[in-house]
Amino acid sequence: MILRGYGEIVTVAFVSNGFCFSGFANNISVRSTKTGREENRFSNAHPSAVRDLQQIPGGHGFVSSSNGSIENLKVWNPTFELVVQTLEGHTNHVTCVAVSPTGCKIVSGGEDCKVMIWSRLRETGEWARVQVLEDHTRGIDAVCFSPDGKQLATGSYQSIKTYSFNEGSAILAHTLEGHTHYVYSLSFSPDCKTLCSGSWDRSIKFWNPADGSLVKSIDQAHTHFVFSVSYSPNGRVLVSASSDKTMKIWDAETFELKHTFEQEFNTKQVTITADSNYIVSANDDKTVRITPCREYHLTALTPILNLILHIVYKWEFVSFLEPNENTSILEEVMRRLGECVYHGGYNVTSEILSFLSPAHLPVQITPTRWKRDPESLILFMRARFECSQEENARLRQRIAELQEEGSEEEEEEEEEEDEDSE
Repeated sequence: MILRGYGEIVTVAFVSNGFCFSGFANNISVRSTKTGREENRFSNAHPSAVRDLQQIPGGHGFVSSSNGSIENLKVWNPTFELVVQTLEGHTNHVTCVAVSPTGCKIVSGGEDCKVMIWSRLRETGEWARVQVLEDHTRGIDAVCFSPDGKQLATGSYQSIKTYSFNEGSAILAHTLEGHTHYVYSLSFSPDCKTLCSGSWDRSIKFWNPADGSLVKSIDQAHTHFVFSVSYSPNGRVLVSASSDKTMKIWDAETFELKHTFEQEFNTKQVTITADSNYIVSANDDKTVRITPCREYHLTALTPILNLILHIVYKWEFVSFLEPNENTSILEEVMRRLGECVYHGGYNVTSEILSFLSPAHLPVQITPTRWKRDPESLILFMRARFECSQEENARLRQRIAELQEEGSEEEEEEEEEEDEDSE
């Protein structure tokens, strides 16, 4: 889905409860993800451009930051109809903001080289500044809470600081060094064991926040600045966006590149919806795009297996991506074959399977077998592409059990047929 009509470059966007919240210029827009229509627009939300926008969990509204040196950090009520509070303290642009998972802490970073921690007071519901971190010597470009709320990461020029929370106070844990330019985006994995950083040095790095060690560096992840990185909530993939007009999907476990979206525009920020199904991107072509987040597999066998699923389940189980200028010849051929199967029936199905099975698949895979044993087909797909070695072995054992059960059922059916014939 493409949401248009912003009139200015969109700098931040996320989806929640069926609505897309986005910031462009000094405005905030709320659009329906079903219809694409703008439900509300809050013009002049800040005196200057909106830099960041975050929802506060627990129904406590939103917080937004701005380039302005005054009124640059605001807390809004859940309907954006009222500014609950303006948080004053930064003396320069507020470039980034993050909210703790519990919704009781806000962290803001600014070009004044300071990270400020704000806490919501139980008695009044107001926000009060409780701590100022001054460990960076350059402006702050990224702040990020871990999903369990026990860690905080901040990014600046060439360095990252990680903090642990002890009784509500942030304590410096590690300084992560290795980037050679601005660290512009940070994202914790859902299990909190890995921190990913995206930098203007064109690299993506993965760190162990427990000891501050570098786990993996993809030095030429993009050919230009990395604007944004974001883990999927299910922890399977990481999405990155760059000023090289690409958006990329990476395997979160192996760090391998899974898919590249070639674009005619730059993506300024990416987030992934809570169900891990969609990528929400804010773009400099004045759009917000909502793109399916698929676990791509860079192998020729995948389109073939997709075709098998189409043959067996008549398109209901899995669908091919819509073709575009980056669609490979193999994917296009598989799609056309799938259409032939869908419209041609069993005869076409048998011809295609008889051609594919000997070359690419185990001999025992036939339409009849998979129709009788769909659970085994699903397990086969997962074992082949998605699982760890340990789970892979478990699934293969289950497949063997299902096949053995199927053989016993076939023997019983044959005995019944013999009795009937007698």
